[in-house]
Amino acid sequence: MRLGLRPRGFVDIWRRRSRGFTLLDSLIVIVILGIIGMIVIPQFQGMVQETRLNEAAAELVSGMQYAGNLAVRYRRPFGFQADSAGHWFKIYDNRYVNDANPHTADDPPVTANGVVLNPIDKSWYWRDFDDMENYRAVTFAPDVQIVFYPDGHSTDPALPNPTVIVSLGGSQRTIKVDGATGRISVQ
Repeated sequence: MRLGLRPRGFVDIWRRRSRGFTLLDSLIVIVILGIIGMIVIPQFQGMVQETRLNEAAAELVSGMQYAGNLAVRYRRPFGFQADSAGHWFKIYDNRYVNDANPHTADDPPVTANGVVLNPIDKSWYWRDFDDMENYRAVTFAPDVQIVFYPDGHSTDPALPNPTVIVSLGGSQRTIKVDGATGRISVQ
């Protein structure tokens, strides 16, 4: 037998096993994690709600900007129409707004009643928030129909400076369109 080494005994094995966590230690950790979770989860849910609201407002603004860009590019009026009861909006060629026939040979191609083809996803530019998972609880009001003209100005037959309020829970964003310039702002 070498010096300094001693055979393992029952006491040595018992001491090594007693170095683990006790039930009390585990319960304290679980309580601390629960308290942290109760603080963090509501804040996280609020952040998710704000993100959904911002994305929905950005979707509406993107549609308005696209209609304005089409008007400038093709030198004719294009429109943005939002229906709050139906929970949708569309971009349309004002020349064909009352025409039930599709005009797919035109540039840009349009479907019945002038709905424009979205060049990004190759679908008609009709967005239904009920079909979009992240936007189902988002509401917007009032109903608006904004026509954008080639010189940059825009108009809503009822309002010279249309405003759309997008809401989710207790939060909201206000989208304003300056009728004289066509400039879109979000507050």
